[in-house]
Amino acid sequence: MLNAFTLWIRMMDATLEMSRTGQRVSETLGASHDVIDARSGMIRTALASPLEADHVELARMVPEKIAAFSQAGTAIATQWWAIQADLLTQAHQLGTMALKGRPPTASELKAMTARNIAHGTRAIERSVALGAGAVKPVHARATSNARRLKRAKKR
Repeated sequence: MLNAFTLWIRMMDATLEMSRTGQRVSETLGASHDVIDARSGMIRTALASPLEADHVELARMVPEKIAAFSQAGTAIATQWWAIQADLLTQAHQLGTMALKGRPPTASELKAMTARNIAHGTRAIERSVALGAGAVKPVHARATSNARRLKRAKKR
């Protein structure tokens, strides 16, 4: 059974991870603005004069998005299935208790309460991990591109 201190620590960790995810979203939005701005100019140049285009940069655009969003989708699916499996386990345990044909004993109620608290805690942690996992690869790619394009612009 989770003690109150452990539960509090786990909830604080989840809260901090949500905060970090929010920060990553904000950074991703800023970096995306910079990347779109830089690449729009490259696309205009390529349309006006294909021989002067930065074909290396243009060739990165689609594959990097596919890779980042594939990683994000994998992270989402992994956590989603973990949440669903835990939910089914919880439903099975509650159903088993309900089908006993008698009220639960004090020890069964205590065990059920411990499982419910643990289930709720895992659901929160996995939901937070789902969001964080979805944002991390997109954030990494967008901020990396923004830094690289900013360095290239200075040259």
